[in-house]
Amino acid sequence: MNYKEYLTNLISSLGIDKDLIDISIPPKEGMGDYCLPCFKVKIDNLNNPNEKANYLLEHLEFDKNIILDAFVIGPYLNFNINKESLSKFVIEKIETLKEKYGSNNEGIGKSLLIEHTSINPNASPHIGRSRNSIIGDFLYRLYKFNGYDVDREYFVNDIGKQIAMLLIGVKKYSDINNVTFDEMLELYIKINEEAKVDEEVEKEIFKYLNALENGDVSVRDEFKKITDICVEGQKSIFDKIDIHWDSFTYESNFVFGKVTQEILDKIKEKGKLKEDENGRLYVDLSGYNIPTKSPVLVLTREDKTSLYPLRDIAYTIYKMEKNKDVNLIVLGEDQKVYMEQISAVLDILGYDSPSLISYSFVLLNGEKMATREGKIVLLEDFIASTIDKLKVNFKERGTQLNNDEYLSLASSCIRYNMLNINRGKNINFNLDDATNFTGNSAIYILYNYVRIKSILNKGKFNIDYSNIVLNTKTEEQIIKKLYDFENIIIETIKTSESSIIAKYLNDLCSLFSKYYEETNILKESNELVKNSRLLLLDSIRIVIENGTSILGIKTVDRL
Repeated sequence: MNYKEYLTNLISSLGIDKDLIDISIPPKEGMGDYCLPCFKVKIDNLNNPNEKANYLLEHLEFDKNIILDAFVIGPYLNFNINKESLSKFVIEKIETLKEKYGSNNEGIGKSLLIEHTSINPNASPHIGRSRNSIIGDFLYRLYKFNGYDVDREYFVNDIGKQIAMLLIGVKKYSDINNVTFDEMLELYIKINEEAKVDEEVEKEIFKYLNALENGDVSVRDEFKKITDICVEGQKSIFDKIDIHWDSFTYESNFVFGKVTQEILDKIKEKGKLKEDENGRLYVDLSGYNIPTKSPVLVLTREDKTSLYPLRDIAYTIYKMEKNKDVNLIVLGEDQKVYMEQISAVLDILGYDSPSLISYSFVLLNGEKMATREGKIVLLEDFIASTIDKLKVNFKERGTQLNNDEYLSLASSCIRYNMLNINRGKNINFNLDDATNFTGNSAIYILYNYVRIKSILNKGKFNIDYSNIVLNTKTEEQIIKKLYDFENIIIETIKTSESSIIAKYLNDLCSLFSKYYEETNILKESNELVKNSRLLLLDSIRIVIENGTSILGIKTVDRL
């Protein structure tokens, strides 16, 4: 039952313009479950909002199984829903749909492509980069929950300047045939520092890049060897927090396949390809309202080897041709202008662009992380620190978990703290907050989930929707909260904002915790009431499972 839709249709049956009917939730208790502000409502010969509210009250006929009663407060017409009917409706729907409850199935028959992470394969990922991955994985799970066939794409920069620099570092300080992934970051930082003071390093970088794009097979093999080690190392770390991809597409595909050259030719045909005094090719973006100092996007170096914007354009066209239903890309907020430039070039070439999902930074002591300077906290190290923190916390509580359980909890803690913050805000990570049992954390949600499961394991209930007795104030609040889950998913799809679901789950668990403290469940002597309460708890369990699954938080059997 969609109450807003029901009330809107009912009121419009009196000749009221639907566009002027704004059913909302009152700000205070005692003002009903829903209300209609009557300021904008147009009724012949009536101008006073209070008079319009009373007119509607007098002429509306409600289905008492849906709307119990209505009353006027000033300029508002207020409605109380039938809580008994709502309880039966919500619990029956949840228990029937189970893992599908909350999904609107809008994606059935549709496909979606999402690109996320796509970090340079030159080192181990740091915690700042993981926000991209966690948001991307959340979106994958959200859209899959709603029925979409989702393709998770990773764009591998396997021929860029960073890989050339890493290759030089490996050959100078290690052995390309025996180097490990764990050595890569140290080697990359070391050679990057050298490049700042030694011009020969920079010359060698461009020598490699030129040889690569001009078909030197031995150089290609060396680049591939370095890239493969890094990609596999990064995948193994993301595996620990259950993040995966369906497709890995390599930049070299577009260079070696001459796609980048074809794009240059097409831009030239459009009259937008120019060459600067240094011999670099660029695209003229004059006429596009992009907030940059210069309306140009440089596509090649002086020797005409490709720069990453040209390869990004080729890849983006590939993605748009691969999936035309829904196409998303997750990027940091510092990439917004760059994405506008890429979109402008695509427009010149006659292509649409992916929808951008942007996010702010994860800060380290108030500073943005940077791989080149080594100012980072590695994701792998952060996972280990979270596990250590959890072990201390659980030891104090007299509980011992196994290694897999600690890893699963660490992943959930990191995910929740990333997803609980609006993606437009910076994150300053706090391990104490992330692992606390008292609220607004993955641990808090999972702790309440385990408590619910424990009660359900001890009590047996019958699936009987005709005899549901739930009439305490907290029970009514929980039913309304469970009813809201479908709208929460709709709002999350509209905004791509994970914090909506995180907050919802925290609020639902807070209501359950309150309910648990004030209500007899297993000791209730009235079997009908006891059965109703166990059914309510099972419905809470299902909704928690559905919500945590979208966030990528794994439920547990014990804490």
